[in-house]
Amino acid sequence: MADTDHRTVYLEDIEAQTTIDCGEITVSADDIIEFAEQFDPLEIHTDPETASESRYDGLIASGYHTLSLSVRLLVEEVRSERAVVAGLGIDDVRWHEPVRPGDTLAVETTVTETRPSESDPNTGIVRERISVTNQSGAEVLSLENHELVERRSSVT
Repeated sequence: MADTDHRTVYLEDIEAQTTIDCGEITVSADDIIEFAEQFDPLEIHTDPETASESRYDGLIASGYHTLSLSVRLLVEEVRSERAVVAGLGIDDVRWHEPVRPGDTLAVETTVTETRPSESDPNTGIVRERISVTNQSGAEVLSLENHELVERRSSVT
């Protein structure tokens, strides 16, 4: 247990204006179709032939798939060590460009603010701007994330 505790990141350890590279993931046509069939079954996400006749000129990932992939990378790189109590919400979700089969997505998060919670002295709020870009450097997704994190002072 002690080995895990030394890696825990509390509110006091998180500095505003810190940017973290959360890694990359490549999206396949099979990934796009599989996600869409279960969660967003529009033909532009599930049927390559129909999608090729659309304004997108081919299969594109659901925006929710892109969002889910970005969360996966964020958890693996940042949140798995953070003393996260809960997500508080996301704002300003924007899909800027379609994600296509073969695209490699890179996720980056920048802490924009940290502050103690006004209602619970054992926690604090972390605000982040998350940006997802493709292999060409084009931003495909951006959002603001808010999460509740334990404070070190709450640990005995």
